[in-house]
Amino acid sequence: MSLDIPAVAPPLRAMAGLLPIVLALGATQVIGYGTLYYAYAIAAPAVAREFGASLTALYAIFSAGLLAGGFAAPKLGAWMDRFGAPRVMAAGSAAVVLLVAGLAMAPSLLAFGACVVAIEVVGVAVLYDAAFATLAFFGRAEARRAITHLTLIAGFASTVFWPLTGGLVETIGWRGTYAAFAALHLLVALPLHLWIAAKPRQGVVGGAVAPARQNLGAPLAGAEARLAFWAVASGFALSGVLLAGLTVHLVPVLQALGLGSAATLTAMLMGPAQVLIRLVDALFWRGLHPVTVAVVSAAALPTAIAVLLVVPHPVVAGAAFAVLFGLGAGLSSIVRGSVPLSLFGAAGYGARLGQLAALRTVLSAGAPFLLAAGIEGVGPVAALVAALVTGLTALVPLGLLHRRVVARGR
Repeated sequence: MSLDIPAVAPPLRAMAGLLPIVLALGATQVIGYGTLYYAYAIAAPAVAREFGASLTALYAIFSAGLLAGGFAAPKLGAWMDRFGAPRVMAAGSAAVVLLVAGLAMAPSLLAFGACVVAIEVVGVAVLYDAAFATLAFFGRAEARRAITHLTLIAGFASTVFWPLTGGLVETIGWRGTYAAFAALHLLVALPLHLWIAAKPRQGVVGGAVAPARQNLGAPLAGAEARLAFWAVASGFALSGVLLAGLTVHLVPVLQALGLGSAATLTAMLMGPAQVLIRLVDALFWRGLHPVTVAVVSAAALPTAIAVLLVVPHPVVAGAAFAVLFGLGAGLSSIVRGSVPLSLFGAAGYGARLGQLAALRTVLSAGAPFLLAAGIEGVGPVAALVAALVTGLTALVPLGLLHRRVVARGR
C-alpha cells in the first residue's frame, strides 16, 4: 500500500467546518476522561484511608458505576438520535459539575459511592460515544476523519491527569482535588458543550466534501448485519475488559512488578503512544478499512501483556508494555466509533453506539474489581496471564469479521 502523503492536506480542508467542534470536544474529552476516569486510581488510596475502606471496595464501587453506565447506554444513545447528541452532552455536562462537586463534599463512603455510580452513568452522555455521535450529527460524511482527530487530542488525558491528580492529592487532598475538577467542568467543559449545542446543524460542513479514501461499501443489512454486529460487540467487549481493568490499574500493576516510584513516569508513556498511533491513522491509514484497524488494536493489547510477562528487566518491560498498550488503547477509541459507522451506516448511529457500549461495559464492569482482587489474591503475574487469555480471545470474532467483510472487498 503506497503512502499518499500529499493527500493529507485536502481531507483537513474538507473537514474545516468541523474543526472548531473537534477542538472543543477534544478539550472536553481530556477533562472528562482525566477527571472521571484516570484520576480515580490516583485518588482512591487517599479516599480509602479517610473512610477506613479497602482499595478493593473502592474499585468495586467503580465497577458498579461502569455496570450502571452500561445499562444506561442504550437509552442515552436513543436520546442522542431523538434530541441530538449535542443537547444530550450539554445536559450531561451540567450534571457532571454537580456530581463531581458531590464527590468533594461526600460525608461518607456511601455518599461517595453513590456519586461515583451516578458519574459513570452520566459519563455515557459526555465521553467518547456521545462525542462521536455529535460529530456524525454535524458532519456525517467526514465523521470517521473527525473521530480520528478528536482522539488525537483526547489521548493526552492520562498524560496530563495522572501526574496532575497525584500532585493535587498531595497538596490539597482528594477533596480539594475533586473540588478543583468540578470547577474545571463548570468553567471550561460546560460552556464548550453549551456552545456546541447552540450551533445550527446546517452549515457546519459546507461546500464539496471529498470522499473519504476508504474501502467501504454500502451498509450491511439483514442476517449479515446481525452477524457483524455480534462479532463487533463480542470483540469490543472482550478488549474492553482489558482496557477497563488495566487502564485503572496501570500504575499499581507496574509498581507490583518492581518499578516502584518509576511506575507513574513509565505509565505516562501510554498517552504519547495513543497520540502517535492516532496520528499514524490520520495521516497514513485512511485507506484501511476500520475493521482492519480494529484487528490491529485488539492484537496490540495481549502483545503488551505478553511483553510485560516475558521481558526480565522491569523498566524495559514496563515501558514497552505502556507503549504497546497505549497503541491498542489509542486505536480502540477510534474504531469504537468508526467501525459501526462503516458497517451499519449513520441511521440510528447513536442507538447502535449505545447498544455496543452496553454490551462492552456490562462485560468489563467487573474488570477493575476482579483485577484488584486477583492481584491481592493470586499475585500480579497470574492476574496478567488471565488478562492475556482474554485479549487473545477478543481477536477471534474480529478476525472472522475481517475475513468476511474486508477480505471479500465489501
